Amino acid sequence: MWNKIENYYWTIKYLKKSQLFYLLKNRLERGKKAKPATVRPVGEPAPLGLWMDGLDACPDYLRRFDTEEILSGRVTLLYESGSPGGGRWAHPSRSHLWNFNLHYLEFLVPLAAAYRREKEPRYYERFREYCRSWIRDNADGTGDGWHPYTISLRLTNLWICLDGFGDVFREDGQFARELRDSMYAQYVHLRRHTERHLLGNHYLENLKAILLGAVFFQEAETYSCYKKKLRRELGEQILADGVHYERSLMYHKLILEDLMRVAKAVRCPDEAFYKELLRILKEMADAAWSLESGLGRTPLFNDAGDNVAKPLEHCLLAALEAEFGICPQAEKRSAFPQAGYYCLENERIKILLDAGEMAPAYMPGHGHCDGLSFELGLDQRPFFVNSGTGQYQGELRSYFRSTAAHNTVVIGGEEQSVCWGEHRVGRRMRLVSGGCRGRWAAGSLVTCTGRHLSRRIGLRDHTVVIRDRAEGPAAAYLHLAPEYEYEQSGPLVRVLNQKGEEMCRIRTGPKDRLRIFREGTICSYAPEFGRIRRIQVLQIAWEGKNAEHEIRIQFQKGGII
Repeated sequence: MWNKIENYYWTIKYLKKSQLFYLLKNRLERGKKAKPATVRPVGEPAPLGLWMDGLDACPDYLRRFDTEEILSGRVTLLYESGSPGGGRWAHPSRSHLWNFNLHYLEFLVPLAAAYRREKEPRYYERFREYCRSWIRDNADGTGDGWHPYTISLRLTNLWICLDGFGDVFREDGQFARELRDSMYAQYVHLRRHTERHLLGNHYLENLKAILLGAVFFQEAETYSCYKKKLRRELGEQILADGVHYERSLMYHKLILEDLMRVAKAVRCPDEAFYKELLRILKEMADAAWSLESGLGRTPLFNDAGDNVAKPLEHCLLAALEAEFGICPQAEKRSAFPQAGYYCLENERIKILLDAGEMAPAYMPGHGHCDGLSFELGLDQRPFFVNSGTGQYQGELRSYFRSTAAHNTVVIGGEEQSVCWGEHRVGRRMRLVSGGCRGRWAAGSLVTCTGRHLSRRIGLRDHTVVIRDRAEGPAAAYLHLAPEYEYEQSGPLVRVLNQKGEEMCRIRTGPKDRLRIFREGTICSYAPEFGRIRRIQVLQIAWEGKNAEHEIRIQFQKGGII
């Protein structure tokens, strides 16, 4: 009981006063229904032109969906399948995250892509059936479908589809009016229920959707008001180094796409804002390219996975160049001091070190205990990996957020921060700092229990050196990508590929206690949401008395020792 009270105290302590106000307001209004049938748009909407072939017809993106399955009435999202329909489209046997994703209606975008490619009416007819089903089954104004976040994503996906289908939608008079009326009701409801109690990416998604709605429904006063709000949030949420302030590269890419959509919509009516957005897009693209390139996938710091945001290189960056003439700078950056990310890289090895705050103090729901953790890519593929996220609800949620789930150090068996519930953080690490110079990246922090940890990582030729100072009994973890396995021979640990060929050797201190995990929760790895894979994890334990401890990893030039 006392622990719960303490967790609530430390969670509430960091909230903004405005968040507390809106949390109370939401509690008092809980259970109120939306009014989907009582409002109608005035006049004819203006096309937004949100469709981008580089995003919406990107093969790497469309592979997530089975178009024939969608035509048959079933949908697979995040490795879970179900049939849209029924009261409020609620599927209690599926995860809450899956139910949310179902209401985004993102699975309709592949139908528009197929229609543009093949011009077969069945794709549009199925789109119309799904839309009418959603409107009918969610007419009571309650449930996940009327959550501000699902509205924000659903409206954007519907506008993308309307542009994708083009004339066939515009000429379908009765259905066009039905859908626009429903979209307007959702837009009005969203304006009244933005997520100011959460803020962060949720609130930014709300503002984006309302701004697009103001352009679509030609509401100049609403546009002016929400442009100011969006600009203010961007000034806070996009750090000076170009990284989104929740320090998740997945959410960074989602926001990057959001701003691409907004830029497309405002290009003609608001050239000044358009140019401002281009500057932000360039900064975010530069950051994403420098951080992700060389790791082979979305870096798994904080909540992140590969199957939520669109792929960076072949989708987002390709579309940025095609639509806006934006390319990331040729010379990658190594330091992102505001976000706390630092890179080391040579022709074969890429290391990304996290030496920053876990999240904004008032919005830590997507934060993990990953301070001073790193990921290492070898030959453009993951090699040492953090465990990922996998799920927002479920028994593995607490593990994925834990310190031991990352390539960092656990001191005295304690967590760096107290992550509790699904998206809450109580006491948390502090005095986090980092930097890089030459061949070294470094950082330090103090855990929530007051223990000091510092780490230096060096990269020279094909040798990686990790030097840690820990205040108390320490255990460092090295999580291997699933294509590799450990083999121990005395104090020496080798990493083998699937052919049994040796990739590197790991040398530790003579008194270190080594343990290789091949089963159990600690071997859970989720590079994508909804998919859990098994990996091997090396634990290196020593008596940390603030003396420097060294781990040396020797790779051989050419790949095989």
